[in-house]
Amino acid sequence: MKLWSRLIALCLALACPGQPAKAAEGSRRAVVLLPRDRSQAGAITFQLEEGPHAGLHRCEALGRGLTAREPRPGWLKGLINGTTIYYAPVSEPDGATVPGIYDLRNITPDRYDIVLLNKPEDLTGEKELLARLAPQGASPKPGFSGVWKHWYSQASRAVPIDMVWAEDSQQAPGPPVFERRPQAASDQERARQAKHLEREPRYYFGPYGRQGFAVHTDRWDDPDRRRDPAYAGRPELSDFRFRDTNGCVKVRPGCLELLNEFVAEQTRRGRRAQAEVREVPSLDAAGR
Repeated sequence: MKLWSRLIALCLALACPGQPAKAAEGSRRAVVLLPRDRSQAGAITFQLEEGPHAGLHRCEALGRGLTAREPRPGWLKGLINGTTIYYAPVSEPDGATVPGIYDLRNITPDRYDIVLLNKPEDLTGEKELLARLAPQGASPKPGFSGVWKHWYSQASRAVPIDMVWAEDSQQAPGPPVFERRPQAASDQERARQAKHLEREPRYYFGPYGRQGFAVHTDRWDDPDRRRDPAYAGRPELSDFRFRDTNGCVKVRPGCLELLNEFVAEQTRRGRRAQAEVREVPSLDAAGR
């Protein structure tokens, strides 16, 4: 095992100073370290206890939030391979992933009523994805989620993971938590809000009034997209750091598959699967 793996594993066990605190009894945590310089990718570390993939895992993770190529008031400026990028502040709805503790839940059709947020015309050719999201068993399910088709790789069976702000697990001082419910622009949106609130009355309360976090992947690694002339030359194909996250945590498909295992394993063991997101000066400073 590499040195950084030993250090992180030790800190997870002993709550080392400057590293994530030990999870409460009855829960296990993945650790998400996001560099203060958002042009750099972060890392997510977690441990599987059983099965063919048992052991400590670490992979790249992005949590930089919404980006733009032109300056905007209050946005932070950065560089990725010489390209100037502007980042939304953490307090904005789609800004950088907010540091703190989140409960993790696999968004699967046996436990979630799932609705695709894309327009119907954008779902042409998505027969396989629609089949994957088809309801299983009786409704309503314990959870409800709106998802985007680009959160699913066409070459992987990985599913997005709900990141629910765990109000009872936060370490003080933390960010302000309040409700900033978006204005529903249609009957369809009002119905979705009602379904969220049926499952979680405080769904729209979150850090800086934000909600709807997820760990998910994208389609930039899919062979069909890499062959598509419409995407030729896009920096996302060659540099993971250019991929947008809109406030969520983004990982590659293979990593998401392992994270799905982590969440499922903890659920089977009767534990809360959680993620602790921390901002660090750099990954080297965090023990890499």
